[in-house]
Amino acid sequence: MGDIKLGSILLVAKGEYARWLSTPRIILLAVAFLPLRDGTVLPLLEASRRMGSPLNILEPCIATMNSWMGLLLFGLVYLVLMSPFPKADGNMLFYVARMGKRNWVLGEMLFQLLCAMLYSLAANLLTMAQVAGDSFLDNGWSLVVTEYDEKFTPGWGNMIKEILPPNLYFQMPPYSAFFFSFAMFTLFLLLCGMAFTAGCLYQKRLLLFFVQVFHITVGSGLILLRTGAMWFFPVSHSLLACHYRKYFRAYVFSPWLSVGLLAGAWLLLATLMYRKSRNVSLDMIGGEVLR
Repeated sequence: MGDIKLGSILLVAKGEYARWLSTPRIILLAVAFLPLRDGTVLPLLEASRRMGSPLNILEPCIATMNSWMGLLLFGLVYLVLMSPFPKADGNMLFYVARMGKRNWVLGEMLFQLLCAMLYSLAANLLTMAQVAGDSFLDNGWSLVVTEYDEKFTPGWGNMIKEILPPNLYFQMPPYSAFFFSFAMFTLFLLLCGMAFTAGCLYQKRLLLFFVQVFHITVGSGLILLRTGAMWFFPVSHSLLACHYRKYFRAYVFSPWLSVGLLAGAWLLLATLMYRKSRNVSLDMIGGEVLR
């Protein structure tokens, strides 16, 4: 029972994944997406129409993943979606007793990875679908992003630069910006989800839920204020736009280091959970369940 079995790990992940996809809470993704559509996608489409020039299909995705509001909304919705997992019911305890606690924990880790990747992918595909009719895909920024403000809003503010910060398109091509944004966002979601599995093992699920809500809301506020204290919050390391200066090719904080910190935090948490699974009592698994 103590041996690592790939089949058992996959069975646990498959069962949890199927329950997660069927939860009615998945509709909350639309709740997060609609205000971002009004604040990000529609202004970019309107600017594209006025200029008579297409957008790069990656640009709305990059803008959404580098918005503090997007990070706040998508992050909080993800917490609500993941809060009931792992399922602390009779079936789960039966799985743990039959397959072994280590196989169960590894299955939950795989489930968390799949959820984080699907959530990030779904958010980006929903964004792309809004602009797919009049866009292109290339490793170069569109004229809408680089020239709209100078041509259409001189002296009236920078509409597009507030949506897609210039410290991204001055510093890197779209493919790199999308890769870093997607990787950081997914790693951050994975870290949040893993905390619920840790809460299940340590009977601190409810406490960790409120800690994460506090962390995301306060961290997003510090991002908005652009204070140095924001780097003490993992949520800040998931926002690529914070890592570069506005015009100069110099880091405020290395994006590679942020990726390493997020991945390292996940690895540390995974190691602690794996070690804890060896001696945790079946009666202690579950903790407080959020209804």
